[in-house]
Amino acid sequence: MDKEAYVGLLEKFDAVEIQMSSRISEADRQFCETQQAAYVAALLGFQELTYFCEGMLSDQKALLGQLDNSPHSYRQYMVSDSDDGPKITIQRLRIQIDSLHRRYIGYLANYFQSAYGIEIKKDKLEAALLQPRPPKKGPEYKKALKEYLLWSSSIQLRYEDVLLQIFDGFDGWTFSETVFQELCRRCNKEAWSSLTHKANFEQKYAVISFQGSFCTFRRSKKNWEFDNSMKPILTCAAHFETGELEVYPAGFPKPSFEDGISTNPLVFSGLEKLEQIRMFKNGRVDLRFSNEQYAAQFIDTYIGSSYQEPKVQVVG
Repeated sequence: MDKEAYVGLLEKFDAVEIQMSSRISEADRQFCETQQAAYVAALLGFQELTYFCEGMLSDQKALLGQLDNSPHSYRQYMVSDSDDGPKITIQRLRIQIDSLHRRYIGYLANYFQSAYGIEIKKDKLEAALLQPRPPKKGPEYKKALKEYLLWSSSIQLRYEDVLLQIFDGFDGWTFSETVFQELCRRCNKEAWSSLTHKANFEQKYAVISFQGSFCTFRRSKKNWEFDNSMKPILTCAAHFETGELEVYPAGFPKPSFEDGISTNPLVFSGLEKLEQIRMFKNGRVDLRFSNEQYAAQFIDTYIGSSYQEPKVQVVG
């Protein structure tokens, strides 16, 4: 990204009136603001150190240097001659400042990646927010590196800038919306054959039957276990009932749905949409809803009318 493009990007950020605080949770906002404050404090500190060292070097040059002398001839009091002394140079300070920007982007990306289980490509964020580092080759490398470090030492990122780029990568969806879309994609993936693109389910009135390897009866333990293919569908069923991610209705199987179940069918009382989960020894699982309309709504919202190719990848 050249300087004109970067200036244009900053103008774009300034023109955007989206309040990021309304697109993230309160906990997310507090994390971002804390990281912003720490990043800015470190950035200003290293910038002040750079200005101070530049002043020291200028004083040394005035006292010891000649007009055309290289810095080696007048900075002997600036560089330590032992391993115990500081290894401070203006270039090292500017490299440190450059690393701050990348660490800041990385910490924000890692937080949201961990919190929501969604893959965020940090290299793409850096490419959008920072100029590329000059390649370590060619006769102009030292000059290009100096110009780059001067530019990098003069900028300050905002967490809103990083979030805007992340949201752009998710087609404008918020984190919660992206997680929901990924949840639906996983449900679609299990409910439709990736080879034939035919449905692994059918609806009869208020019941959706998932036919295939969706559950297993363990004779030795005399209990039932949900297969991996059923787990995202159960997560969607819980979300359909509660309207919240990671919130499960009373009596619902415990996530991550690894525990054996001795009761079959599972009957839910007092729920609005879900009534029952029944398992069969041939691997079939039935979801019974309180009416036919809810069953059709579940298919339309979570399963979809056809097989869908993945768009968003998750971590792990």
